[in-house]
Amino acid sequence: MQRSSSIALALAVLTLSACESREERMRRQMEFDSTAPQDGNPADEVEKIPADPTRDALEAVLSPIYAADGLPDVKVGDVDAEDRNYAIENPGALAIVVVKDGLSEGDKAKAIIRGVAEADAFAVRNDSELYFSEQLNKIKNSFGVEQRDMIPQVYADLRLLDFFASDAADAAIAKLGGELKTAAEEMKADYIGRKDEIWSTWMGVKLYARRIVAYDQPFKSVLRSLRKQFDMKEPESITWTTAHDPVFAAWAKEIDEDDELFKMLTNLAELRDQEEFRGNTHARWAIQGSDAIPEEAKGVELDAELGFGVYREDLGGGYQEMIMVFSPKLKGNALKEAYLRSLIYRQVFSDFATLSAAGGDFEDGQVPDKHDADYAFCASRMALDGMITDFGDDKAILSGLAAEVPNEDKLISEAVDCVLLRIPEGINRGTPGDDARPPAPATRNALFQMLARFTKVDVDLDNMKKDVEKTAEVEDAEAFLKAYNEDKKKGG
Repeated sequence: MQRSSSIALALAVLTLSACESREERMRRQMEFDSTAPQDGNPADEVEKIPADPTRDALEAVLSPIYAADGLPDVKVGDVDAEDRNYAIENPGALAIVVVKDGLSEGDKAKAIIRGVAEADAFAVRNDSELYFSEQLNKIKNSFGVEQRDMIPQVYADLRLLDFFASDAADAAIAKLGGELKTAAEEMKADYIGRKDEIWSTWMGVKLYARRIVAYDQPFKSVLRSLRKQFDMKEPESITWTTAHDPVFAAWAKEIDEDDELFKMLTNLAELRDQEEFRGNTHARWAIQGSDAIPEEAKGVELDAELGFGVYREDLGGGYQEMIMVFSPKLKGNALKEAYLRSLIYRQVFSDFATLSAAGGDFEDGQVPDKHDADYAFCASRMALDGMITDFGDDKAILSGLAAEVPNEDKLISEAVDCVLLRIPEGINRGTPGDDARPPAPATRNALFQMLARFTKVDVDLDNMKKDVEKTAEVEDAEAFLKAYNEDKKKGG
């Protein structure tokens, strides 16, 4: 698409000064291009775009929106997108706003205003840590093209909301006349009226993709201004304490105060990671019907065996926001068991070591995303059973609980069978009758590694020092070697 290719070109031109004419900017670009011919006038390579009268008439509104000194050129041309009347060519110092042919003067004005707002995202800013195109490239690599292409459009809406809500907007619009003034006034009313919708769209960008751009220019200053004008903020963090309904509070407190338990049930070994999780769990534990359950999670279906249902939102970067909704029928130890299992269930989705190791059982070398929940289901039961068996006497929170599979030697086999049952195809099922090629060997190894975090390894060092009882064959061999060595010493 034209849009994707344009974004890819942006980084190459962002280093150019935005206050020069197109010819001067191209000349500067050619000076840095070692492959460019050394003779001739580089200005001859610049597309000659005549001044657009509508853009010039809108300068009072466009100049406060666009960070660079020289406004982007505007031309009429083909626009592939069906949801807007403009496109951006060469984002950056050589940006061109292309507007659809046949628009009324008012619609053309709106297209130019919004196009310039989007082009502003790529304008060079001295106080940015990364060029905007570099930020977009990071988002593409981590979250995909769709998230990358969404960011400039969201920025344009936020930038225009910020502008139209300012005192400067009224003064700028007052300088316009006729259809242009009407178009600008309509845009102002539209943006102010849709402020919550626009902010919601920004919140719809994956959390960790938002973080890439939110703390750098151009988003940083716009978001700061919107927070000041409309008190718009990121959602409040869900702390470990606030993440739990009252019925879970005592258990959550017990886990929080036990370093071994907390590390085991969160799979966070580093203190910094633990504190970050305590400050923002990206999870909730609530009883069905609780006011703490967000609207989107209220219809979650409960799993009878788990004792809870799960609402998951992909935050990007391998992170999930999860709402655990428990059956109101569960009480006492049954609820406690379901709660503990949910903690292990949650961590499996970010347990990259386990999922990566299990990936060897699939054709593409990784566990398909659709099967993450299957591994969480089976692994959480296995790990909880191991935990109950080995730590039941040491941890008060485990009192009253019984392992479904008390024999630790069978825990992994049962979990592997569980995975195979839940994933009927696409996973390595081994060779029937061949013990050397069992089903799901990579999964077995992955679960073995995971189980080690939930069980004890008892080593009797004193016993290891004791001599192992020797067989008759070993004693005969030692006697032979002893006699042989004695004969050698005698010169035999």
